[in-house]
Amino acid sequence: MQNSRFDIRDTVLHHMNMRTTLTLDDEVLRLVRRYAESRSLALGKAVSELVRRGFTVQRPTRVLNGLQVFDLPPASAPVTTKRIRELESEEE
Repeated sequence: MQNSRFDIRDTVLHHMNMRTTLTLDDEVLRLVRRYAESRSLALGKAVSELVRRGFTVQRPTRVLNGLQVFDLPPASAPVTTKRIRELESEEE
């Protein structure tokens, strides 16, 4: 899969400019461009809006054997005991 690069410029703290370079898969860039064009947004604003939406989406949960659980998307990597141990060791 190919990656595309583009620069985003944004004004932060009144007079300080921030410039960020993102590397996106070509398919993702096409989707963001389509989203931006359909809403008359600049590319950077569209990316910001989509990222914010992604972080605020509530995952549906259910109770299974007394535990609150959620289902991962079908394409997700399996959660193994080994991976859990790796994550726990990173916290220490």
